[in-house]
Amino acid sequence: MRVLVVTTWYPTPSSPGTGVFVARDAAALATRHDVRVLHLVAPSLAAAGESGSASSTGSVPTQGYAVGPAGDGGAPPVERLVMDPRRPDHVLRAARRVREAVAEADVLHTMAISTLLPMATWRPDVPWVHTEHWSGLGAPETLGRGMRAARLAVRPLLTRPDVVAVVGEELAASVRELRGGPVVVVPNIVEAPGEPAPRRDADVDLADRGPLELVAVGGLVDRKDPLRAVDAIAELRRRGVDARLTWVGTGPLHDAVEGRARSLGVPARLTGPLPPADVAGVLAGSDLFLLPTRAETFCVAAAEALAAGRPVVVGDSGGPRAFVRPPTGRLVAPGAPPADWADAVEQVWTDARTLSAEEVAADVRARYGPEAWVERVDEVYRGLGAGSRSAAARGVAASRGSAGSDASTDARLVDVVIAVHDPRRQVGRAVRSVLDGSGDLPVRVTVVCHDLPAAEIETALGEALVADPRVRLLEHTDGLRSPSGPFTAGLEASTAPWVSILGSDDRLAPGAIAHWLDVARTTGAEVVLARVELEGSVVATPPTRVRPGRSPAGGLHLRRRDHLDLVRDRLSYRSAPLGLLSRAAVERTGARLLPGAQVGEDVPFVTRLYAGARVALATEAPYVVGTEAQDRTTYVPRPIHDQLAAVRALVDDPWLARRPASERRAVAVKLIRIHVFGAVLTRTDPAWWTPQERAELAVITHDLLEAAGPAAGALSRADHDLLSAIADVDVPAERMVELAHARRRHGTPRTLVPRDWRRLLDREAPLRFIASSLAARR
Repeated sequence: MRVLVVTTWYPTPSSPGTGVFVARDAAALATRHDVRVLHLVAPSLAAAGESGSASSTGSVPTQGYAVGPAGDGGAPPVERLVMDPRRPDHVLRAARRVREAVAEADVLHTMAISTLLPMATWRPDVPWVHTEHWSGLGAPETLGRGMRAARLAVRPLLTRPDVVAVVGEELAASVRELRGGPVVVVPNIVEAPGEPAPRRDADVDLADRGPLELVAVGGLVDRKDPLRAVDAIAELRRRGVDARLTWVGTGPLHDAVEGRARSLGVPARLTGPLPPADVAGVLAGSDLFLLPTRAETFCVAAAEALAAGRPVVVGDSGGPRAFVRPPTGRLVAPGAPPADWADAVEQVWTDARTLSAEEVAADVRARYGPEAWVERVDEVYRGLGAGSRSAAARGVAASRGSAGSDASTDARLVDVVIAVHDPRRQVGRAVRSVLDGSGDLPVRVTVVCHDLPAAEIETALGEALVADPRVRLLEHTDGLRSPSGPFTAGLEASTAPWVSILGSDDRLAPGAIAHWLDVARTTGAEVVLARVELEGSVVATPPTRVRPGRSPAGGLHLRRRDHLDLVRDRLSYRSAPLGLLSRAAVERTGARLLPGAQVGEDVPFVTRLYAGARVALATEAPYVVGTEAQDRTTYVPRPIHDQLAAVRALVDDPWLARRPASERRAVAVKLIRIHVFGAVLTRTDPAWWTPQERAELAVITHDLLEAAGPAAGALSRADHDLLSAIADVDVPAERMVELAHARRRHGTPRTLVPRDWRRLLDREAPLRFIASSLAARR
């Protein structure tokens, strides 16, 4: 594959340390692909006399990709073009050059946010990935006034690429809030040259050994907090540990750090910036890495210290949480007192005393080597083959019989999965609705026979459908009354870029799949949520933002339909993932149906998927929910422990704890409003509510209110009446059920006014929620 890397960060002869991580990324890509780098170099870093385009020393000519087979490795060819972001003429010149160069590429991969400036007014016809490392996006409080203004100015540019890749989960959460589209985590490459040097006296108590050499790598800036490192060393020395500090890097705090070290009697060596080989030498001569950083997108320095076989103590911020853990490391709250940092140093030394340097290094070397990095990026590229505008357009065109295409198995575009546990279900109708309504689209229907022999479902389908090459039957046996098992089996057996799930009693309107594919093509969506109908009426989910406008057919529409956001468009209210799903997006986001769940198995699935994928709404050709069956698993009463198992799983999921507070709160409010209140409303017999059931309900409701925090104040007064009754298990069950019905009397004062009057116009407050629900019904 031909990959064009465009970046403003890249090493130059005059500044070999600038953008080293980007150069590592490009070199790793070159091990598998034909890669060319277009470096939009700052004037201050350009070679003397450069003003326009020039090839770097030793590269092939500026036109064309690397000569030789893909994957021959080594540094890819680099073309440099001077660009001052403050000069419009430079930006326009860069835009023209990128347009020319991308015409020869299969993928455009931009790196660094300033690289997006030449892309502000156009987008390429090939899949476009952007990699971002700037910690200021996620931690604006660490920026000066000018950089904060720059952050706001470039924010809209992040919406333009098909996918944005970032190096850590915390930065991903911030970028998702800024962008509203797919964001994936692809950690930095961690350099690990050679075998790690042996650890010295690792099994000796700190007080009994000689000097303890601590090293830090980073700028001498406030965000790295070097003064706290000096204070922590001083605290260790007060405890009898002969601790010493070497700091690699420079910055405005150089003199302050030197002065603090002298005043506290701390042996400190400030080396200034060093070449990578010399940094490796400093790490080899050290005993432990200490960096009291306040914010990191990944913290390559800490990862490289671990790769060098040295335990680490680092600030507890987004990036390091992914790889710093006992026994080889400890995280300390940023800004914590020096004693806490000294405690962590002593604890890590004790925890890791029996580990060799190779054992300390093993995990990071395996997880963050070049091979692991390029495999993650290739996964993103493969995903774009399904989800980007250009790829979706190619796929739809091919499926409709364009030149050179066919509808063979290899060209299959959509896999539809139907799970069935009873041959009396309308599974034949469901299968025919897919096949008859899809025309010549290359689709396949997989019917998963749950705890049933396939022969029984063959009888239900009839000879014609069984003989159709577009239909296959899979047997799945697990003995569980849960739809998760068979649907997961069907999804895992899928090979098409798009997947869809369909209930055995449900059906698709004619043209539904074609319409969903068109929505994906025109919006770049990775998830297309179907319009859902039940007995002829529209199911009004999700209640998205109200935005009056005209539909393509000329009619009035009232709500947003593309680039939907988990919080702003209340996507979590759409628990059922009905429609079209990019299989790559499902894999990338880690979305999984909850194993064994009898109901709500899709709640954790959609929450992850909607948080990490680009979502759009379809408005035509609905998904029709069948109502014939009386034993649909959704409607069968069951104990609260089972009814809310998916809610509990999501609340306890560490993934949710790492999400932005706005997402955690929005999800918690939805779970209260729909799942908790729904559990009471559908159990109207007071005798059902045993003390155990009341206690189960009270515990999960308490945990959800904790997660919702201040957002719970947006719920109506009637909602809080019910919440109080749920929390107090001594309130009679009759009263609790009565309050569940009272909160459904929409339009009464207690259902319209939030408990916290200051949240009257909150997104989750009754007024806006009801308005959006009404718009959804339009």
